[in-house]
Amino acid sequence: MLLAAAVVVRRRELGRAMSQIRGLSPGWLGVLVALVVAGVVVEGAYAAAITPGVSVRRGVAVQQSTTAANNTVIGSGPIATGLRIAMLRSWDIPHTSIGLTIVVLNLVASYAVWSVSMVAAAVGVSGAAGDVVDRRLFVVVLAVGGIVLTASTALWWLLLCRPAATRWVAGRAQRIVTWSRRRLPRLPHLDLAAIAEASRQDARELAHRHGRRIAAWTVADQALTLALPIAVVRAFGMSADQLSAAEILVAYGLVRLAAALSPVPGGLGITEFGLAALLTRLGGPEAKVVAAVLTYRALTFVLPMATGGACFVVWRWRNRSAAWQNRSGSDQFVGEDDRICEPTDWWPPCSSSRPRAG
Repeated sequence: MLLAAAVVVRRRELGRAMSQIRGLSPGWLGVLVALVVAGVVVEGAYAAAITPGVSVRRGVAVQQSTTAANNTVIGSGPIATGLRIAMLRSWDIPHTSIGLTIVVLNLVASYAVWSVSMVAAAVGVSGAAGDVVDRRLFVVVLAVGGIVLTASTALWWLLLCRPAATRWVAGRAQRIVTWSRRRLPRLPHLDLAAIAEASRQDARELAHRHGRRIAAWTVADQALTLALPIAVVRAFGMSADQLSAAEILVAYGLVRLAAALSPVPGGLGITEFGLAALLTRLGGPEAKVVAAVLTYRALTFVLPMATGGACFVVWRWRNRSAAWQNRSGSDQFVGEDDRICEPTDWWPPCSSSRPRAG
């Protein structure tokens, strides 16, 4: 992160930025920490809402652990998904609920990224952020985002509300599975039509029972996500005359979209470079902008890696402890008369009526 910032500014400006960070007031630091903690709790509540049977505490653990995985390596999507599956399975969550959870998470995340980007683009088109960025870029973002959200909404509406559409998609996928099994006979047989119909029913039930909760926690999560960069900018003394909330929103929306479309884990380098460049061009003092960007990335990139790593370690320790207890319990015998004595069973004396082994 520091390397990415050094690419944007000279070493002298980077030193000034670090001085700004050291001079951050305790009051603003408390506000930023409170926003981060609230965001963590809201993410846990959101995860609990979309996965019946998971508490908010476990929702926080799985969200932080997978976020840390996403920020660690390139192409971490499958790794984070596998980690989420392992954690949910260890809590005895049904496989259908796990699959539905993963689909809903990815769908809502995609909607959130494109929605925020389109709002930022609309603000840019209106001219509220000045002419620093070519308005044609905002028009492209609006057009592409509108097509993506409209097509995605239509597709999921068909799959959830039209059983014929679900059967049609499952039938086409079943042909691919059948073709694959002819060449790889060891592949398991899957009745995709039955799986798709069961998933459709589960999704409808989830939307009916927990749709309002999911929507409420999603809105709260996005509100905190948008409030954090604005609060960080204000914490370093940049007033609305220097950087308005609309300008911060435009910069954040564009950078968030670019980071989501890139394969770099956590948008590392892209987020730092993009935010520092855009906020500086929009009128923010360079040293304060870099200080704000570094602080923001420390809160949203470095801190989740630490908390997520701690959650993962605790989960692994508890999971292994539970497995060891179950293994130890299965090795114990119910009664002395039911025990088969071995030659090494010299203490306590074996009084079973069964003959000794060997």
